[in-house]
Amino acid sequence: MNQMPSYAEEFVTIIARTTEEAMRQYKVQGLDRQGFAIACRIARHKFALASDGGASELFRGQSLVAATFSRRVPA
Repeated sequence: MNQMPSYAEEFVTIIARTTEEAMRQYKVQGLDRQGFAIACRIARHKFALASDGGASELFRGQSLVAATFSRRVPA
C-alpha cells in the first residue's frame, strides 16, 4: 500500500503601508521563487500582541496592510 506524503503549511505575512509595498517585498524576498502564493485577501489590519495580562497595540495602533503567503512543505 502506498503511503500519501505528509505536508505542512508554512506562512509568511508581510506588513506594509500599502499593497504595492507588500507585493514589492514579496518579490524582493524571493517568496515567489520559494513557492509561496497569496493565502488570502490583502487587507488593512490593526495589530495587537496578546499576553497573560491582556493585549498591547502594535505599530501605535496604526492600520497597516497585511499580505499573507503560504506554501506546502514536507512534514
